[in-house]
This record gives sequence, structure tokens and C-alpha cells, in this order.
Amino acid sequence: MKRWMYAFSVVICRVKYYTPVSPVITMFEPVNRNILRWGTPDPEGDWIMYGHIVHDEQRCIMIDPPLVPGLIESTARLGKLEAVILTTLDHTRGAKYITEKTGATLFIPDQVKSTCVDPEAVLAQKGIREFQKYSNGDLLGLKPYRVTAEDKSTANKPWMDEFALLVPQDCLIVGDVAIGTAEGNIILAPEWFPHIPPHPAHPPVLREFSKVVLNSGATSLLASHGNNVYGHLREILR
Repeated sequence: MKRWMYAFSVVICRVKYYTPVSPVITMFEPVNRNILRWGTPDPEGDWIMYGHIVHDEQRCIMIDPPLVPGLIESTARLGKLEAVILTTLDHTRGAKYITEKTGATLFIPDQVKSTCVDPEAVLAQKGIREFQKYSNGDLLGLKPYRVTAEDKSTANKPWMDEFALLVPQDCLIVGDVAIGTAEGNIILAPEWFPHIPPHPAHPPVLREFSKVVLNSGATSLLASHGNNVYGHLREILR
């Protein structure tokens, strides 16, 4: 066989039998032995929005899941998707599509209308009709904590009302109430919010979020935007 024909046949074989890396290998980033996260660029700001999976040998639970290609298939390799939980209805993200595709139960927070979120308007806009509501108490082995920050200028509704979820190894998954920084600190809502920053601090958020951290015993913050904070959450808030 001539040299050029041999080289051509080698190239053909390499192309034919090349197998791409499975997306499950690269999609998820481990947080600890029971929690994974994945992210995608957030269209509302210069950062990544993250979802988390709490998993064990029997099941997986998604929290605030952004929809990315291959997510459902990659999750199925970890275990059966039992539920999708939202910390706030501002984080519907891929929840409707994922639950309809997989049959998993969608749990939404029992939020009241606030300055930040109008729950009924979101449900109508997104066409979300199949769900169960949760409040404080046990939720599939996780523990929800309500974070409600009042607003003196609006006596009939709070400024913010959403939930944080205590998950294995004293981690607190939050929605919009807080994000971590690259330096290991946190920024509370609304100071980190996009759209014409800077936003002034809202002191009730610090007060109410500090109560949740103290009562839950959480030591780490798992954020739906920005960075996580590991191991010294309570020290930051003192």
C-alpha cells in the first residue's frame, strides 16, 4: 500500500472509532459526597447561575435547576430523579420542562407576594400548574427555612420572602438572599442585584438571614449565583 493511502486509512479509522467524553463526567462539579452542582451563564448578570443535586444511592433531588443540554440524561446516571425544589419562584429556570420530562415532583415554596416576587403572576406566566407547596418543616429529608425581610414602606407585603434549604453536611442552599464572593465573603440582597447597581443595603435581610444561619446550624453557603462559601458562614455574619 502506498504511504499516502496508509496514512489516509489511519485517519479514517481514528475518526470512525473516536468516542467523545460523556457529558456526565464534565457537567457536574462536586461540592461534597452528597451534593453536586452545575452552572450556565446568567442572562441577567456577569456571573454563572447554579443548580444543585442532592443524591444518594436511591434518588436525586434537584434544587433551582438551570436547564442545559444533557442534564436529564446525566442525572439519570446518578439515580432516579425524585423531585425538583425551588427556593423561590424567581428560580423556575428549567423546572417545568424537567419535571414534565421525568415525572419528578415539583415542589414550590409557599411564598407570599413581596416586592421581589409575585408568586401567582410567575406561575401564570410560566404555565406551571402541577406542583406541591412546601413551608417550614421536613421536605424529603431536607429542612426548609423561610427568609422574610420586611419593608416599612410597604406595610401589606414584605420586601423579600423565600426559602433556604439545609442539606447534608450543614450546607445551606439559598436562592437570591445571598451570594458568595471569590474572596470567601458574602453579599446580601439587594446589594448584589443586577440592573443599575449599586443597590443600597436592606438591613432586615441581614437580620433575618443571620437568624436562619444560627437556627439551622449551617456552616457553608451554596449559592444559586456566584460562589459558594465553605466552612465559615457563621463567622462572616457575626
